[in-house]
Amino acid sequence: MKVKVLELEKKLFDGEADKVVVPATEGEMCLLPNHISIITSMKSGKLKIYRKGIERPLSIPVNSGVCSFSDNCAVFVL
Repeated sequence: MKVKVLELEKKLFDGEADKVVVPATEGEMCLLPNHISIITSMKSGKLKIYRKGIERPLSIPVNSGVCSFSDNCAVFVL
């Protein structure tokens, strides 16, 4: 799935991922390819992006933000 992580002034990540673990306000959730479309707010925590062939996830600190997922594309605005 395609993943984009954006801040107001810069792009933090733009690439492919096998799964993403999101610190959503309702609790931590995992996005996998073909997940149902969603929009949710994020709370303080770590956004973890798991990529094929890389053992450790890319971990991005989050204070707050919004996550949207549709058509196998996840966009995170921090």
